[in-house]
Amino acid sequence: MTDNLLYQIALTLVPQVGALTAKNLVSYCGSAEGVFRASRKELLKIPGIGTVVTNAILSAPALQVAERELDFIEKNNVEAVFYTDDRYPTRLKQCADSPAILFFKGTTAQLLNSERIVAIVGTRQPSDYGKAVCEELIEGLKLYNVLIISGLAYGIDITAHRKSSLENIPNIGVLGHGLGSIYPSQHRSVALKMIENGGLLTEYIHSAKPDREHFPMRNRIIAGMCDALLVVETAASGGSMISAQLAVDYGRDLFAVPGRINDLKSAGCNYLIQNDSAKLVTSASDIAETMRWEEHGKTPVRQAQLLLDLSAEEEILLQQIQQQPEIAIDQLSMMSKMLPGELASTLLTLEFKGAIRTLPGKRYIVLG
Repeated sequence: MTDNLLYQIALTLVPQVGALTAKNLVSYCGSAEGVFRASRKELLKIPGIGTVVTNAILSAPALQVAERELDFIEKNNVEAVFYTDDRYPTRLKQCADSPAILFFKGTTAQLLNSERIVAIVGTRQPSDYGKAVCEELIEGLKLYNVLIISGLAYGIDITAHRKSSLENIPNIGVLGHGLGSIYPSQHRSVALKMIENGGLLTEYIHSAKPDREHFPMRNRIIAGMCDALLVVETAASGGSMISAQLAVDYGRDLFAVPGRINDLKSAGCNYLIQNDSAKLVTSASDIAETMRWEEHGKTPVRQAQLLLDLSAEEEILLQQIQQQPEIAIDQLSMMSKMLPGELASTLLTLEFKGAIRTLPGKRYIVLG
């Protein structure tokens, strides 16, 4: 396992090899180790892998850097999760631009696939109203057994993390740097508390600095990992609006807290609501009702009654959809072995009954 991990880390450190290229290389070579053991001739035969990338793989000192990273991981109880690993976030894996590897320090990387995940983002300079609403919503979300994720930044992010930890809600901070440091340093005490019930997540090796370009990149992890993304307070542009757009692109449910019409800090939220990109939120129950969540510990009465009304074919198809957080129609077609017309009709019936919901790109999720 250690040898495999060494090559997996090294692959992500090769210049000119991003997440998409890394995955392409692994698919052709069979493994990360296979990439480094391939000859120049073999690498050049891979579609999209030209001379520049081939030279980078053959000449880069990536393995030496990876050895140092492996040493850090072992000494600091960090879990490295390659995209082929079962612990890799299933929701994020479905995003084409997802990182090839993630580094997690916390209770367990199994949290990355929690049943219900809510991302919370917002301005770095929130008003007292924004912070109060954020805390109130988190108190309400506790009833639904959720995992909270955010970016450990100033403002709404740290408010969400601090309140989640206070309420003993598992929460994860997605970092724009490596695990060798905490940025901003003022949030170190909160971050250490999060590790006890949640953790810190990043795609960067431990020595990576909090460079400006890293933060927009980490937004795609926040948006890709969640079921629902909540924008509490944001201006008309900035990182939170980037995260909101990513959530829409990934087919996630988007929610926003409304603000005064002349408040620049709420201009982004009001815009998202006005343009039907986000659903208006005044309480945690607004999110729960849209997501069809039951309060933790309560019997899902509605779903139990719903299943009684399903035909045998509908119930089987629903169970197949339920096996994953979301499933594409081509995969569902192979699993169900239904004719295209029969599958389309059954899916439509399930949606009319409120059992499933269609996401962009003909993907489906179970409600309730």
